[in-house]
Amino acid sequence: MGGVETGNLLTWVGAIALIGGFGLAVMVWAYAGAGSRQVVFADAVEPASALADGVVEPFAEGCEAYRQGKFERAIAAFSRVLQADANIAAAHHNLGRLQANLQKDNEAVRSLVRAGELYLEAGNGAGYEAIKADLAKLKQSRD
Repeated sequence: MGGVETGNLLTWVGAIALIGGFGLAVMVWAYAGAGSRQVVFADAVEPASALADGVVEPFAEGCEAYRQGKFERAIAAFSRVLQADANIAAAHHNLGRLQANLQKDNEAVRSLVRAGELYLEAGNGAGYEAIKADLAKLKQSRD
């Protein structure tokens, strides 16, 4: 009789572990995956001036991934752009928009503020105004 009870116990423990594992997987998916999206900004921002040769390709890859809704891939591409040249306002701008779409608001605000600083340094008033509008839109989307 002890063997039957042990078998029953193992069956229940296995069933509970399976249900718990599934629940954990769904929570991770919702937190890190598509479940944690809110598309606030649908489009990428194009650079105001020509880019250096070393960043043209990853910037274009980032814009294409953005258009396809592959936000993590777009973030990786814009991060490569910024590793090569940390002073490209449009790359910070796109990074901030992507982070906002993934509900990473603290990172998004930092990226957008940095883009705004770079736009001001470059004398790009339109870029700076776009940042102000994006920050307002982000705030409104979370209220």
